[in-house]
Amino acid sequence: MTRIGFPTAIAIENRDVAWAAMTSRPNALKTALIPLTAALSVAIVGAPTVAKASTTAPTSTSTSAVASTDSRSAVFGTSTFQGVFAAAPAGIPVEGTSPLGFDPESRDPQTALAASPDGAQTLVGVAEGAAELRRGSPDPADWSRKRIAAKLVLAGVTSTNLKRARPWVRSGIGGVVLFGTPPSNLRKALKALKKRSPDGELLVSSDEEGGAVQRLSRLIGRMPSAKSIGQTKTPAQTKKLARKYGKRMKALGVTNDLAPVADLSYAGSYMDRDRRAFSSNPRRNGRYVSAFAAGLQQAGVLATVKHWPGGGAVANTHTQAGHTPAWSSVQQRDLVPFNAAFATGTGSVMVSHASVPGLTAGLPASLSKPAMTKLRADAGPDVVIMTDSLAMAAVTKSMGQSQQRAAVRAIAAGSDIALVQGNPKRMIRAIKKAIKKGTISREVAVASAKRIVAIQSRF
Repeated sequence: MTRIGFPTAIAIENRDVAWAAMTSRPNALKTALIPLTAALSVAIVGAPTVAKASTTAPTSTSTSAVASTDSRSAVFGTSTFQGVFAAAPAGIPVEGTSPLGFDPESRDPQTALAASPDGAQTLVGVAEGAAELRRGSPDPADWSRKRIAAKLVLAGVTSTNLKRARPWVRSGIGGVVLFGTPPSNLRKALKALKKRSPDGELLVSSDEEGGAVQRLSRLIGRMPSAKSIGQTKTPAQTKKLARKYGKRMKALGVTNDLAPVADLSYAGSYMDRDRRAFSSNPRRNGRYVSAFAAGLQQAGVLATVKHWPGGGAVANTHTQAGHTPAWSSVQQRDLVPFNAAFATGTGSVMVSHASVPGLTAGLPASLSKPAMTKLRADAGPDVVIMTDSLAMAAVTKSMGQSQQRAAVRAIAAGSDIALVQGNPKRMIRAIKKAIKKGTISREVAVASAKRIVAIQSRF
C-alpha cells in the first residue's frame, strides 16, 4: 500500500473504501467508474514518483494524473485509469471548490470527486473521502461537520450496558459517562468500547467525589466524602488519597473523574447536607480542591472541577431551577476555589445550570455567553469546559429546552462539551446543523474539538 502525500497522510487500502467515497456522485459518473471498481485495489501500487508541488492540476493526463497539495504531490501512472475519466462529465461543478476542484469544507463523499478548471480530473476528493471513512485526519480542522459535532458530546450510559454505546463511539463521540453499579468486567468492556473510536480516543468519565457520590466503589473501594476529607486530612494527604483512587480508576480504563466539587459549603444547603464540599472557607477550599485535582492528574486521570461558578448555595438543579448569590458575592467567594484549581493545572471544569444574578440575565450559566466568556478568561485557552447534564430539570423543565436545543445553545455560548443522557444521535445532528447554519461558528467548534483531542491524548 502506497500512501499519498496529502496534507494528512492518507491511503486508499481497497476498492470498497474508494468506491464508498464515490457512490454519491451522479449516475453518469458512477457508470463511468463501475469498470474500475475491480482495479481500484491495485490502482496505487509501487513507489510513486514525487513531483514538485503545484497549485493547479496538470494540463494533460496522457502520462499521469497529479494530485497536488500544499507542499507535496503524488504522481500516479495511468495504465489503470486510462480512458476512464473520459466518459465522466468534464468540469463537475462543486460550489466553493479549491483550485483543484475539491471543497475542503465539506469533506463529504458528495463532493469527493471533482474536475480541475482545465478539465483534468484529480483524485484529491476520492482520497479525502476514503480517508474520512477509514480513519480521518487527526486535525479537527480537516474534519467533517458531523465528526466535529460528535466530538463535542459526552453521553451518559449504564456501565452494565456498554454495548448500547458502541454506535455512539463509532460515530466519534467525545466520551461517555458511566452510571449505575459497575460490572466486574468493566475494564475489559471499556477496552473493547474504546477500540471502536475512529481515532482510538475516548473520554471515559465517572462521578468519583467520595461519600454519597461514588459510582465505582464496588471496584475501587469507598472514598470518604469531601466534607470528611476537609475535616480530617491535610491537603497533602488529600492529594495522596486522590492519587491512590485515581490509579485504581485508570486501571479500569476510566480517564476522567467528574470531581472534585469546588463549591463552598453553605450551612443547611443541598451541598452541605450531602457533605459534598470540603470547606466553607474559600481559600481553604481552594487548597483542598487543588490537591485533590493534582492527585488525580498525577495518576493519569483528568480532574473536572465543578460546578462553576459555585453551587454551594444553589438548590438542587437536578429537580428544579436554581440561582447563585449575587455576582458581586460570587466573585469574592465562590470563584476562589476554581481559580486556585486553574492556577495549578486542572484540565477541565463543569458548568452549573444555576443562573447568576448580575451576570446571566436569568439564563443558566451553562447557556450564558457572558458567563462562559468569563470562565474562559479565568480558566485559560486549554482547559476543557463541559456542561452539567443537559437532562436536568433546571434546563429541560424550567427552561423548556430539549437536550439537543440546549446542547447547541451551550456550545454556541462557549462550552466545549455538552453532557447529555441517552442516545446522542439527535444532539450530534443538531450541533452539526448549527455549525452548517453558523449558529455555532466552525472556527469555535474546531477549537473546542482540538481542546478535547489534546486532553484525550494526555489522559
